Amino acid sequence: MNQRKIGSLTLSGLIIGPLLGSGIILLPSIIYDTSGDYAIFAWLIMSIIGLFFAYLCGELTLMFPGEAGIGNAIEQAFGQRMKNLSSIFLMIAAFMGPIAVMMTAAEYLTTWLFDSAIKAEWIAIVLLILSGLTLLFRLSFLGNLSLVISSLAVLILTSGSAFSLLFHHRTELVSQAFHAPSFGHSLLLLFWIIVGWEIIGNYSAEVKNPKQTIRKAIFISAFVITIVNLLIAGAVQWTDFSGAQFSIKLTGVLYPLFGGLSIGLLTIVAVGLCLTTYLMIAGGVSRLIASLAQTVSALHFLTRKSRNGAPVAGIILLIMIHLTVATLVLLHIVTVEKLVALANAFFIANALIGIFAAIKLFKRPLMKGIAVSLSLLFSLLLLRSSVVALTIIAVLTILFMTVKKGSTWMSMRKVG
Repeated sequence: MNQRKIGSLTLSGLIIGPLLGSGIILLPSIIYDTSGDYAIFAWLIMSIIGLFFAYLCGELTLMFPGEAGIGNAIEQAFGQRMKNLSSIFLMIAAFMGPIAVMMTAAEYLTTWLFDSAIKAEWIAIVLLILSGLTLLFRLSFLGNLSLVISSLAVLILTSGSAFSLLFHHRTELVSQAFHAPSFGHSLLLLFWIIVGWEIIGNYSAEVKNPKQTIRKAIFISAFVITIVNLLIAGAVQWTDFSGAQFSIKLTGVLYPLFGGLSIGLLTIVAVGLCLTTYLMIAGGVSRLIASLAQTVSALHFLTRKSRNGAPVAGIILLIMIHLTVATLVLLHIVTVEKLVALANAFFIANALIGIFAAIKLFKRPLMKGIAVSLSLLFSLLLLRSSVVALTIIAVLTILFMTVKKGSTWMSMRKVG
């Protein structure tokens, strides 16, 4: 069945776009406004941390592969309940996060094509339906699609940034005083560029030669993501072409090379990266749902897959949930900002449990040291989450740790 499994290049396509995501469009200007000429050092520090986190997630996946992702490592370290708790955290995040991602894409399309004549929420709903249906295709197709989109995005962003740096660079690299509080805030904001590596493990059952493929894909992806992040951040910081006349500041970086096409190209890049983010998160979580459903007889219908291996029942469930949440946004019952805050907290909580598992499972002092350092950083980030998110996380954790062992939802024992 190897012909149905994906290689390192295709897996890289599923990684690069989502890890760049909308953050590479929004964060460079925000970080520069926050830290000024020292912004590039914040990017450099977080890029290094991201490399360590990517390596840690990859090694955990190789130690315990399967559709449950790093949940398998968590089970080995702490038992079935903690694995289920981390899986619940990831699923809750995936129920809300994709709506915010598609709203970002919809807002770019509304500004560029429709001049705000159509509400962004309606465009987001259409994008959610189309993206959800795309998940029904074979994983190799999704990986190649993401690879094409990611390659196009990288080409546009890096070429525009490089051109601006070469021909419109500032003569003075550092002219401002260092401000520690602002720099620290930038580091916290930049944590979002490293969250996402933990989902790679959910695809480990569908790659050929996992040990070689996953390690190679992580190396390729981490290298490309780091270069793109630093190049764009440098262009925003060190080019003298003013972005003040543009509604989207990053357009000023692309304008010297692409001129009037800049806004359109930036919209295409933003929509493409948002699409790849959706495909990675929703695709990975739909596989997680199928894996967990095998352990509960009442949910066995969620294990259904199509002939090409797509977890069709999990995908349909996600589409229905996403459309429900999008409708709540359309009706102004919830806001995108609240969804982002909640989703980020649950993504971090899931990743943090995986890091704790790494601390227990890794034997080498270097790997343990990396895991301990990451646990401290992620804990700090989680503590800055909203009170609502922290309360839900605390309540779920207490329930999973204290409810009677025989409870179906807590233990999710295998049936049959």
